[in-house]
Amino acid sequence: MSTKILVVDDEPDIRLLLKDILEDEGYEVNVAENAIQAAEQKQLFSPDLILLDIWMPDMDGVTLLKQWNEQKSLVCPVVMMSGHGTVETAVEATRFGAFDFVEKPLSTAKLLRTVNSALSSRVNTSDLEKPEQIELPVGNSHQMQVLRQTMKALAQDLSPVYLTGQPGSGIRIWARYLYSLQKVRTNTASFYTGLKAYQNGLSENVFIPEVTDLNLEQQKQLLSLINHLKTVASRGRLIVASQSTYDALMSHDGVLPELAEHWRQAMYIPSLNERIEDIPELVEYYVTWYSEKESLPYRHFGVAGQNMFRNHFWQGGLTELKSVIRQILANSTADNVDLTEIQQFLNISRQTLDQKSLNFMQLSINLDLDLREAREFFERNYLSKQLELCHYNITELSRKIGQERTNLYRKLKSLGLQTRK
Repeated sequence: MSTKILVVDDEPDIRLLLKDILEDEGYEVNVAENAIQAAEQKQLFSPDLILLDIWMPDMDGVTLLKQWNEQKSLVCPVVMMSGHGTVETAVEATRFGAFDFVEKPLSTAKLLRTVNSALSSRVNTSDLEKPEQIELPVGNSHQMQVLRQTMKALAQDLSPVYLTGQPGSGIRIWARYLYSLQKVRTNTASFYTGLKAYQNGLSENVFIPEVTDLNLEQQKQLLSLINHLKTVASRGRLIVASQSTYDALMSHDGVLPELAEHWRQAMYIPSLNERIEDIPELVEYYVTWYSEKESLPYRHFGVAGQNMFRNHFWQGGLTELKSVIRQILANSTADNVDLTEIQQFLNISRQTLDQKSLNFMQLSINLDLDLREAREFFERNYLSKQLELCHYNITELSRKIGQERTNLYRKLKSLGLQTRK
């Protein structure tokens, strides 16, 4: 069954936009425009998550949340949506059970991170503390042995930790692993969840997956939090990560130098290509993982197949390896994996990643068009082709062309382009 999300907002455009964004991510979405409809949908739809606007005409979102809290009818996480100037109100809502909040105008990247974090919080936290329930960092290469020793040493206190590594290196896996070692509740929470609790030190673990996603004001607040944690006892740990190196962050116009300085001693997570000797163990681990977690058939990769994996250049890192293994397991119920089958899915993976190299498109533009018409003609053709290359994955398209998703959705709609096949 798909995960169900209820969107409550009195603005029709925002309701429709959020519905489109979340449905593209695979969620089942219902909408409500006021508190009465929200209460009805909450009862009938049984959502796994509620996105609740603060300002609504009949009853504001905070009052509605407080009412649900008093009735003890909060059975799923609630994320508040607030406009400028209502941040304090949104933070106050956490006292009545709100998981987090997102600011308007909405940033799609921030929204989706918060949605993922909120949905993850539904998992029984006692289960998250059991190592067998956590996706473990696998491998016995020298790099992995050193990292495990370092993590065990770090688990002795709750000082902030800074991580760096290429896309697909498994940074999130290492963060959760460290959380599990310290026996404190695991929560890949968003930035503001950490802020709400820092008056007396962090009351829970907070993981920020990419520091460059924070705006300058958030970075200042993060620096304040880091300095505050030097003076108070804490029951949770702050882990901040970035795909950028120390040098790259120091030269990044959008990152405060004082914050970037913390990456001088950041822990580096090696890429899969830097530890190919771990591949046989990783293959066995993820074959078992997908067999148990997703009921896919357990299939045997022979030595020749494992060697084929070792000789492959993993452009997408651990993420690509996991995807290929999962596709191979789902492809057949045969006990043994054939070499031609492995090569087939490695080729598919390479072709998918190599779409980035298909970056030329020839257009013939009618010079009788005025500038506005010519620009619109180009944008429609350019985005139509990019949609096709990204297989209509809006997240991938947004990342590829460097356009924030909320603005991208508006642009696609204004050009009459469909966001689905």
